[in-house]
Amino acid sequence: MKHRILLADDHALFRHALRMSLEILPDISIVAEARDGETVIAGTRETRPDVVCLDITMPGLSCTETIPQLLAIDPALKIIAMSAYSDLFLVAKMIKAGAVGYVSKMDIASQLPAAIQSVRQNQIYFSADLGIRDIADLAPYGPTD
Repeated sequence: MKHRILLADDHALFRHALRMSLEILPDISIVAEARDGETVIAGTRETRPDVVCLDITMPGLSCTETIPQLLAIDPALKIIAMSAYSDLFLVAKMIKAGAVGYVSKMDIASQLPAAIQSVRQNQIYFSADLGIRDIADLAPYGPTD
């Protein structure tokens, strides 16, 4: 069975390159693309992806506003945050909002397929460059309420 993926990033060229690198994999189908929080939400309602690969910094709704709305549409949805920055505070915020993975854009072509596979198996995935093996490693960076 193919994993249904929605790619969300405000840079069209990056989305296109990412789409091309993922579409060659036999178990992945890109069902939609989005450029901001609003189009991610609309695309999720329309296409019902299994996984949303969501850039941390897009125009419009922030990721921490977008993620809960996506999970309200489909609580089983898996969200992988993507960023060019390896900021543990941002990663902690995304996980707290409901993301189950984080991939650095520096190694995205090699790590995103593994991240998709992991989150589809109900595992959390962190890019190796973060140096995190367990969610407890993020605790010191988590936002306080």
